[in-house]
Amino acid sequence: MPHPQTRYYGTHILTPRDYSPTGFVGAAFKETVSGQGDYVTGYITGCEADLMVGRAVAKGRTIRVYEDGALSISNLPRGASAHDLVTKQSRTLDIVTHPKKMTDRQYEDLRIIDQYERRARAELDERGRTVAITAGFSRIPLVQTSILLSRGWISQSPHSDRIWISSAGRMALAWRWRAERALSSRLMKGLYLDAAMTAADAARAITAERARVRTT
Repeated sequence: MPHPQTRYYGTHILTPRDYSPTGFVGAAFKETVSGQGDYVTGYITGCEADLMVGRAVAKGRTIRVYEDGALSISNLPRGASAHDLVTKQSRTLDIVTHPKKMTDRQYEDLRIIDQYERRARAELDERGRTVAITAGFSRIPLVQTSILLSRGWISQSPHSDRIWISSAGRMALAWRWRAERALSSRLMKGLYLDAAMTAADAARAITAERARVRTT
C-alpha cells in the first residue's frame, strides 16, 4: 500500500523520501507489483522508475507499453517457457500526471532541458533544496522548477545536482509532439517506449559517472 505519509494534491502526488531535504519527492508513477493473485501498490520517483527500466533492459526482461503510457515489466526474460509463466511476477507503472495537463510553459521548459540535458544542473540552496534548474544559457526559476519536480517530469539523483528528464517527462513531451502533428494515437506505444528507454539511458549514464567520481 502507499506510504501513509503520501501527500495527494489535485495536480501531483508527493511520496516520502528520507534523502530529500524536504522529506518528499514528486511521484512519477504509481507502482503495482502483482503475482499469483497478490498485489502491492505504492509511488515511485522518476529516478527510481528510470533505473528500474534500465535494469529490466540490461537483464533482458519483457517491457510492454500501453496507449495510456503505463509500463509493464515482467520479472522473466524474453522467451521464457510456459512453465516459467507459473511464477511470473510483473510490475506495472502508471503515470501519475497525464501529459495533457502539461502547459505551454512546462512544455517549453522541458524542451530547453532536453536540448542541454548533459549539462543541465539543479541549483541548490544552503539546505540542499532545489531552487532552480540551469540548462545551457537558460535558467528555470523556482516556481516552474518546483512544478516539473513535483509532477515527476524531472529526475534528480539523490544528494546531487544532476537532473534529467524522467520517463514520465519524456512521455509528456512525446504526447504533445504527437498531438501537435495530429498523428495517429496508435503511434503512442512506440513513442512512449522510446521515451522510457531514453530516460533509462540518461539515468544509467549519470549513475555510472557519479560512481566513477566517488572512486577516484
